Amino acid sequence: MPVSKNRVNPSSPANAGNTGRRYGGIDSDERQRQRKQRLVEAGLAVFGEKGFHQSTVRDVCKQAQLTSRYFYESFDGMEDLFRAVYTSVSKQLMQATVMSLAHCDPVPEKLAAAGLRTFYEFIREDPHRARVMLIDAFTVGELMYLHTSKTNQDFAHLITGVMDQQFPGLDKLGLNTLYIADGLVGANNHIASQWVADKCKAPLEDVLRNSLMIFEASIDFARRKAAKLRPESAA
Repeated sequence: MPVSKNRVNPSSPANAGNTGRRYGGIDSDERQRQRKQRLVEAGLAVFGEKGFHQSTVRDVCKQAQLTSRYFYESFDGMEDLFRAVYTSVSKQLMQATVMSLAHCDPVPEKLAAAGLRTFYEFIREDPHRARVMLIDAFTVGELMYLHTSKTNQDFAHLITGVMDQQFPGLDKLGLNTLYIADGLVGANNHIASQWVADKCKAPLEDVLRNSLMIFEASIDFARRKAAKLRPESAA
């Protein structure tokens, strides 16, 4: 049977009848979970270096030091692995962002600066993350595009929550904070993509300053609009 570029025919499993055994105190389910995590970590390294379209199952298995049968134990193919890698990285970013906001003064400008700094430091810390999240994620396919859109919506909802808390009632003025948040996420991703494409040559503080300006302009606009809703402003 021919072998495609992205698929390696799995080897016949040794000890196929012993999948439930415990080795070193670890049961089969936990061993599989650990193998899957190794493949996700290997996928990040391979995709980050070679890009999705130049990567193969063989590359990932070599990086993970696992055979192809273990790859197909956890994933249907390379797109499936890429989604898992993207999801893992996105969850890490979301956790880091939420943590930074939790330790920040509840002032809109400070919250925006804290969230943006977390994002830019996160992608600069590991260029592999940057390539997966900001470059290849938009070229893998329709399912990945939908997955990316859902992740961006999660970050937009995070911004919306802050806006609704800081400036309640904007909907009474015909403003949809989710639309605004979507625009902010999109603009920030575009700036970050350009920064990554230029191999992050520009100082982080310069990129942060320019990205923050868009958020501060939106905050100022929301603050002025929200002021019109206060009874004292009418007086």
